[in-house]
This record gives sequence, C-alpha cells and structure tokens, in this order.
Amino acid sequence: MEPNKHIPEDMLHRLYQGAGSKQDKEMISRWMLSLDISDNSMSEETLQAAKAAMLDRILDKPQEQRKGIKKMHLWKAAAAVVILVLTSWWALFNFNRHRQRAVMVYTTIAATNKDMKHIQLPDGSEVWLNARSRLEYVEDRFHKDARYVRLTGEGYFEIAKDEARPFIVTTDNIETRVLGTRFNIETYPGEAEIRIALVSGQVGVRDHNNNGYTLLKPNEMLRYSRSNKNWAVMPFSANRVHHWTNGHMIFEELPLADVLDRFAYRYGLTLQYDPALAAHKNVTGDFSPDKWQAILDNILFIHQLTYTAKNGVIYINKR
Repeated sequence: MEPNKHIPEDMLHRLYQGAGSKQDKEMISRWMLSLDISDNSMSEETLQAAKAAMLDRILDKPQEQRKGIKKMHLWKAAAAVVILVLTSWWALFNFNRHRQRAVMVYTTIAATNKDMKHIQLPDGSEVWLNARSRLEYVEDRFHKDARYVRLTGEGYFEIAKDEARPFIVTTDNIETRVLGTRFNIETYPGEAEIRIALVSGQVGVRDHNNNGYTLLKPNEMLRYSRSNKNWAVMPFSANRVHHWTNGHMIFEELPLADVLDRFAYRYGLTLQYDPALAAHKNVTGDFSPDKWQAILDNILFIHQLTYTAKNGVIYINKR
C-alpha cells in the first residue's frame, strides 16, 4: 500500500500532531502491517508480531518528537518517519535477538489478521488469541519456577494444572496468577479498560501500581480502569465469554466506541461518527457471525442510532 495513494494528508497531519482519531489510527495500522519487509531468519508470524509492536510505539510517540516533520511535504515526512523508526528498531531487534540467543529465547505468537489463532504452550496449556492480539514469553523462564506470559489484545486461556509452577499473565501493570483454570483477558491498546473474566477455578489479580490484590471466583469479571487505576468486580455470563473463539463478537458492558472500533477492524470498514453519539453508552451481547449490516443494525438499534453508507465510508447518526 502506497501512503500517498491511500492515506489522506489531513489524516497524517492529525496523527503527527497527536490528535488522530481511532479511525485515523486504524488506517495507519493497516498500512503499517502491509509494509513489505522481508527477513529470511524468522517466520512471517514473528515478523508481523514485531511490526505490530512497533506500530504501538509509533502511535504513542509524544508530540515533541513530531516537530521535525513540518518542513517536509506531509505524506513524505510521515512515511519517512515510520520507515525510519521501524528500520532502526528492526535493526536493534535483530541485534539484541542474536546477542541474547545464548542466554534466552523469546517467543512471540500473534494473530495480526482478522481471524483468531489457537496455540498450545510447552506446558500443555491452550490459548486462543483474538485478532490484533499477541502473546509473548521467554522460553527458559517459562520452564522454571513460574510460567510467565505477556498478553496484548484478547486471549482465552485454558491452563494446565501445575501446583509447583503458577501461570502468570502480565497486561500493562496488571498481573493475573493461576494454577489451573479457564479465563478470558481483554487488554486492547487504546481501550479504557482491562477486563479479566473467570470461567472456572480461581485467579488472583494484582495491580503493581498500588500493590492492590483481589481473588476472582467463577462468573466474576474484573474491570480495571487504565485512567484512574481503579477496578470493580461484577458478575457476568461465563457460558458465552469464549464464544468469540467460534467467530462470535462478545461484548459485556463494553463502551460503544470500543465496540465500533473492534467491529470496524473485524469487517475492514471505515466508520465516521460524532464521538458524542457514543459517549456514556455500553453494549452487551453475543453476535453470531453474520453479514456486517445485520450486526451493526443490532448494535446501534438499542441506542437509537442508525447508519448510512457512502463511497465506502459508514456514517453513524441519530435514528
């Protein structure tokens, strides 16, 4: 994908001024992941995972680091910055990978397309990764006193029981510790909350910001606010939490803006709407695989919203 043909100049301006919308970031994400960067020393899966990690860094760069692009033609500057940062980091990534090979081996598994990925870990535990998600772990550490993994995005876990080695999932500053159980974690970058939903067994959740700790029981969900660092535990329907592994879209009191973001990615759509229309609105539901029109109708109907399609863009308005 060529940036000058597919990425509008005004969108690049917003992104590099730190004022880009979710839709802007979605477009640059698709462009970024489509970049043709080859590396015969690693699999396509690992390459895509590294590009996804670098994308997170680029979109989070502070405004002060964007000032140098003003004198260049905008799309050229944006493309140059992205390529430069990606290339520099890629070189560092490979250098560190070769340097540390004798010490530790990193494994990264990613679902960078629209479909989920099912994997089995060395201990026999199973993980389902949703689209835009990745799991990372250090192999030599995984086999020792604890089984450490790091999740970005969404994962459904069925953990093999091992009383001698707890299974620990880190997401931002939140640590989820288990022995043998089934649970789901949602920790998408850019979303307001981290969500941990327990299906069976028991998990302990710790916030390393303030050393807060709580135990979850089956049919309980912890919702952690990234902004104020507080959490709340509430009941949920455990019998459907993992339905997304069969292609469903599952939402449990999820903010409408986040629902629309996930929906747009899932179906490769561009949505435009006034953020005020989505404010203070949540969605709960189990939406089976279907035509996107039917799903969007159901999502919007309960909030008295509707949509129109024009020139490949979906516009959301009041009903």
